[in-house]
Amino acid sequence: MAEVKPRRATAPKATVKDIARTAGVSIATVSRVLNNPDLVAADKRRAVQRALSRHDYIPNRTARAMVSQRSRAIGLIVPTLANPLFVPSIAAIEQELDRAGYALMINCHERDPAREVAQARMFIERGMDGLLITGSDHLPELPALLARHRMPYVTQDIALDTPMGPSIALDSVGALNAAIDHLHALGHRRIAVFSGPIHDTPTVNDRFVSAIARIQHHGLPCPEAWRVVTEDYSNHATRAAARRLLNGGERPTAVALTGDILGLGLTTECRAHGFDVPHDLSIIGCGDTNMGEYVDPPLTTVRMPFVDMGRTAARHLLALISGERPPKLTVLPYELIIRQSAMAPAKLKRPRLKQA
Repeated sequence: MAEVKPRRATAPKATVKDIARTAGVSIATVSRVLNNPDLVAADKRRAVQRALSRHDYIPNRTARAMVSQRSRAIGLIVPTLANPLFVPSIAAIEQELDRAGYALMINCHERDPAREVAQARMFIERGMDGLLITGSDHLPELPALLARHRMPYVTQDIALDTPMGPSIALDSVGALNAAIDHLHALGHRRIAVFSGPIHDTPTVNDRFVSAIARIQHHGLPCPEAWRVVTEDYSNHATRAAARRLLNGGERPTAVALTGDILGLGLTTECRAHGFDVPHDLSIIGCGDTNMGEYVDPPLTTVRMPFVDMGRTAARHLLALISGERPPKLTVLPYELIIRQSAMAPAKLKRPRLKQA
């Protein structure tokens, strides 16, 4: 007969009592660190966290949820993950929730409002403690669903539409208008607007239309040739749109972008065909995302605080979950960031464009 080897004994799973003994604190303190870490003094919290790591302790979230009726998990619904504007906000949300002991789950509906409702329902079924919803284009079924199931939620967006619930907003229309005002103050009287796709994104369309109106508010022309819309946000599409602008009739002295992501393709195309930025063409962005780091020269822009938006949205949702009532609408301020891509208009030259 084959020899049967005895099973190797495994160390017993650590208990909360073991963690408390190792950390030199009470069991109640360990419980608070696991459930509400912000309520525990920093030195005791660190001691408990070291003990948890030493014992490789993994809390049974399911059992705790059954007792507390809390999953310690938050759902985030976004329209797309392709837009770089969402990245700093999502990172700030995750960091804020992690500090409070919550996990974050993310769903993307690819700008399909019906799919957004289905994802909200799925999060409710999975027992999320609350939802964070990005964007402003929602079906009426969404707030009705959330209200029916008493699901705490906060929305965040780059528009000032009537909020669906407690909302954190960035005034992207006001930010781009401020960019137009800056170009006008520099002395520019021929200003173009350069935008990404406007038909599937209401907030981008709002910025585009408002920017044209702002130019006209200053008594300036904005002919069709200076109203440029790219097919998508790719570098290829941006450069193709830039060629249309640069190869048109009378050339503008400045261009206002609806988003910083467009700056790389536009400046690259200018440089490839002999136009100097900012001496021949000033460019100003909107958003101040990390895309500006790749633009040469560095992009003058209007900063919108995406990190603060995510952080504030997470904090307001945690407040809702705790029974508090955060403000209905919180609008975060924008800020003009002066760099090197915009200056007063110089005497224009018009070099011949190279053939593609």
